[in-house]
Amino acid sequence: MVPPPRIGRRCSRWRVTKLPLAALLVASCASIRESGLWSWIVPSTVNFPAKAAPAIGCKARHVLQTRQSRSQRRAGSDRGDLKKALLELVDTAARGADEAQSPAITEAFEALERQNPCEAPLESPLLKGEWELIWTTSTGILGLSRPPPFRPRASKPILQFLDPAAQYARNLEYTWLGKNTVEATIVPLNSSQRGDFTSKLDEFLLFKYGAVDKPGGTYMPEGDQLERSTIGVRFDVFRLFGWLSVKAPESATGILEVTYLDEDLRLSRGDRGNLFVLRRFSDEKVE
Repeated sequence: MVPPPRIGRRCSRWRVTKLPLAALLVASCASIRESGLWSWIVPSTVNFPAKAAPAIGCKARHVLQTRQSRSQRRAGSDRGDLKKALLELVDTAARGADEAQSPAITEAFEALERQNPCEAPLESPLLKGEWELIWTTSTGILGLSRPPPFRPRASKPILQFLDPAAQYARNLEYTWLGKNTVEATIVPLNSSQRGDFTSKLDEFLLFKYGAVDKPGGTYMPEGDQLERSTIGVRFDVFRLFGWLSVKAPESATGILEVTYLDEDLRLSRGDRGNLFVLRRFSDEKVE
């Protein structure tokens, strides 16, 4: 006679089957269901709790953060490359006088615009300060059609000071006869005000002499939140050669949209369709 197996030891000759018990349970459940008692035991409206989603562990969280960080670094790297390419093109274009390079610069300009890191430039402290114009499509600002003594000097910067909080702007250029400035009041612009600020200043004094700029309204900023990136400009006073002051007419208005802004570079568009590339010159206004 073979002795029974010890507890805890594996024995293939002694097996306890669970089939009869399982069959009995199935039969019992079937009888209860047929008798109508099933609805009392397990009502049809019972909502069993859903299995909770597993919590993200430290390792998974680290992987997600690493991926996000890499994505941000990649975007920053792409923006840096585009910015470098634009500046290299601009540095040899004589502020825009060399029109042969305009198509390539415009393409680089638009590519960098799409990487704008500042969604609300008018609300950013980076916007306030003195900015140097390093390239533009505006022949009026370049003054190429003016008599030589009245043109901006190539060795001197063309500057624009902006202070959105004080609603103040000032443009400054240096000529052989002295410096010319224009002061203006600036306000955040919404879509309903665009018609009030469309550029209407044509052939005023020497600022527009011989210029072939497109009419105001050629480019109109779009969007539901223009006031975060676009300003309406109303010119107040022109000062010629550092001493002759002329009050600006009511028609002296314009629109300027900031399409890119970082710590040291700004891209803007005017409503005449002109493009502007400006580099930070100083945090304080130049007198």
